[in-house]
Amino acid sequence: MAAGEVKAEHLYKPYSAVRSAQVGRVRSDETLPEVVDGDGAEARLFTAAILTGNHVAARRALHAALGTGLDHIYERIVAPALDEVGRRWYQNRITVADEHLATAVAQAAVASLYPLIPWPAGGPRAVVGCAELELHTFGARMVADLLALDGWQTTFTSGGISLARGLEDAGRGAVKLVAVSITLGRHVPEARALIQRVREDAPGAKILVGGRAVAAQPDAAELLGADAVATSASLAVKVARAWR
Repeated sequence: MAAGEVKAEHLYKPYSAVRSAQVGRVRSDETLPEVVDGDGAEARLFTAAILTGNHVAARRALHAALGTGLDHIYERIVAPALDEVGRRWYQNRITVADEHLATAVAQAAVASLYPLIPWPAGGPRAVVGCAELELHTFGARMVADLLALDGWQTTFTSGGISLARGLEDAGRGAVKLVAVSITLGRHVPEARALIQRVREDAPGAKILVGGRAVAAQPDAAELLGADAVATSASLAVKVARAWR
């Protein structure tokens, strides 16, 4: 395997140019047998809600679980639901538009929780974002949220704001942690270049990487020049806690 290459089975299949005319938007009454992670009914209800574009049901599912903690919501409900959406796209059972709708509904549901959460103030500085050109930012958003809840002063970069710019805005010398998410294997070279730049601009910062493109690669940290790899948002918090 060439440097920077990621095994294809660790990534979603590219969207097929030849698609069956029978494949369409998921029905609201379709069962979800593939959702095996998560706490049963919670994950299934949320998955069904985002796949059918039901904002009210999606918010209701997350608000009902708020007492279990944000880490539970992210790891046991939201992440399994997003994985299921990805599987259906991979299997050509839903369209790209369906996948985008499901993600947007999930993001809106998560955002509706923010005013209800007692976010701590202050803490060491962390910058969380994605490799250049990476559009799959939801995982990085969850990492940023859980870090903030764990006492980090977190800057999350998305919407065209590069992680390098976020690092500059946060103050290079004050940043103790930089977390980079990489979903698609083709963005690994950009992530490596970004990490090299971070090493130069903020030599005192620890660098954590995660995302589908690197989670299953045992040598990902060495390959990218990072300090550690986290395979989930909650694990990212645990690793970062040792660096505070």
